[in-house]
Amino acid sequence: MRRLLFKNRNRILFIGLFLFFMYSLIVIKLWHEQIRRGYKHRHNISKQSIRRIRIPAPRGKILTSDLHVLADNTVSYDVYLYFEEMRQNRRGKTITYIENALLQIDAILNQDKKITNLDIRKHMNRHPGLPFKVASTINPRQMAKIFELSLKVKGLGIIPHSKRVYPAKDIAAHVIGYTRPEDPKQASDRKDFFYYLPDQKGVRGIEKQFDTLADKNVRGLKGYPGFSLVQVDHRGFVHKTLIDEIKPLSGNNVVLTLDWRAQKIANDLMNGLRGAFVLLNADTGAVLAMVSAPSFDLQGFSPKIAHKTYQKLIKDPNRPLFDKVTLGEYVPGSIVKPLVALTLLNYGVEPDEKVYCDGKTMISKARIRCSSWRRGGHRSTDMRNALKQSCNDYFIEKGKYLKMEDLRDMFKSAGFGRRSEIGLPERKGRLPAREDKKRIAGFPWNQYDTSLLCMGQGYLSVTPLQIAVYIAALSNGGMLYRPYLLKDICNSEGTVLYSTSPRITGELDTNPNDLKIVKEGMHMVVNSPGGSGRLAKNKFIDLSGKTGTAELKVRGKRHQNTWFICFGENKGTNYATVILVEDGISGGQSCAPIAKKFFTKYLKK
Repeated sequence: MRRLLFKNRNRILFIGLFLFFMYSLIVIKLWHEQIRRGYKHRHNISKQSIRRIRIPAPRGKILTSDLHVLADNTVSYDVYLYFEEMRQNRRGKTITYIENALLQIDAILNQDKKITNLDIRKHMNRHPGLPFKVASTINPRQMAKIFELSLKVKGLGIIPHSKRVYPAKDIAAHVIGYTRPEDPKQASDRKDFFYYLPDQKGVRGIEKQFDTLADKNVRGLKGYPGFSLVQVDHRGFVHKTLIDEIKPLSGNNVVLTLDWRAQKIANDLMNGLRGAFVLLNADTGAVLAMVSAPSFDLQGFSPKIAHKTYQKLIKDPNRPLFDKVTLGEYVPGSIVKPLVALTLLNYGVEPDEKVYCDGKTMISKARIRCSSWRRGGHRSTDMRNALKQSCNDYFIEKGKYLKMEDLRDMFKSAGFGRRSEIGLPERKGRLPAREDKKRIAGFPWNQYDTSLLCMGQGYLSVTPLQIAVYIAALSNGGMLYRPYLLKDICNSEGTVLYSTSPRITGELDTNPNDLKIVKEGMHMVVNSPGGSGRLAKNKFIDLSGKTGTAELKVRGKRHQNTWFICFGENKGTNYATVILVEDGISGGQSCAPIAKKFFTKYLKK
């Protein structure tokens, strides 16, 4: 009996110890999970119920120097679906729920079905945490109905955002550029937000150049985002707003050097043509007007251009998206004769020494005609008159004493063959080189090539912007200024945070006396009877200029690119102007009248 009681007592003790041990393990586990790992669990719970929503910052404005708005913002209301909040117990049911919601939205917006089952699946696979845009820029009546529907359909929301607008439409389109929504996948702060509403990102022109600045202390057009915090319940509905809104910091305003009246007048005059127009302040390099024709309507790119419209622009033979001012490489023709004249003067040619022009010059067995060949030539002419009448015979005859390298060095000193550093995409053109001739044509450089170079033909190409810098240097005494578009960066209160200063990047290889002789000849171009640019003469500004016509063969057909360059001073401002018209008649007939019309309208007031 005693043995039985002892045996039962041992069993009870063992069971008691076992239960004590198990309860101890439970207590230790509870302590570990609730106390030691409690913070982590609470953090994970909050992550599941708290949504951090990114609020994009409004972009800064783009304005002309006289504060005419070129790019601005307006409020647009878009419809979104939050798939995270629309989840059902199975994926298939979730997709069905979303499709039913889309049918109701389409009915309210009176639009055909645009979103497919595949679109939904792609978004669920790739960006499940991002809002899915259903419609853009809804009107107030549609907004009221969507709000009413959102009471029945969870995960449906309307998000206001800043939409880029371009009031000037096609004016200065190549300069301003455009934006598109930033790709959230490439955003550096994507992981910081549950719902990510992206900023607009500059992809071309000033919008891209000043999207952000190298100086981190000064914001560019792009601002800093804000955010809000909301708590949702187990069904995905917003239960509580924890932080209503930390407001974003808007981008700064960019004030350009462009003069609105000059830009608009030039744009109107180039309408219907293919070519370029550039107006610089010759004493600073500030760009007052810059037109590439034809242009395009910037508003079609906001918020995003339709694929069909973009393809139409790309396939347009007139290439409206192509910036002819900075990217177009053209044979300059006779507008480089002032540089050839400066080269001749450097090598001791007397400006009053005459050459007889009979309308043609023979180089070996090749004949090069002068523009006066039908009239039997310009007869006896000196340097000033050769510039006035654009006499090929004079420059070819005198150019026989020059080497290709002599002309190349002068062209290089004028800024040819290098980018101007304006900040926009640009090409550097081509300087003449013996190796290029050998590579392209298969035989060495000869006197005929040098003669063509004296007329601005052959192995030489320039951009209209390079020509503008060169003509400004002729005007201001030989200094090459970097052309610039940015005048100031200001905050929303108008405080100037940054300004651009003129910067000299080079100097013409000449002296004041030689430059004076060339400028006298260029003055005769516009102001003397028989001058090739006399159609530019007007009563508002005393212009000096030079015409040019460059022949080229495209697909077996001959075309002429025509030029007129000029400079002149009015009320303390020294203007330098370049006009290019593709497939024109001549520089004197196609371009010089545009200069007259421009300055008459621009300076009349």
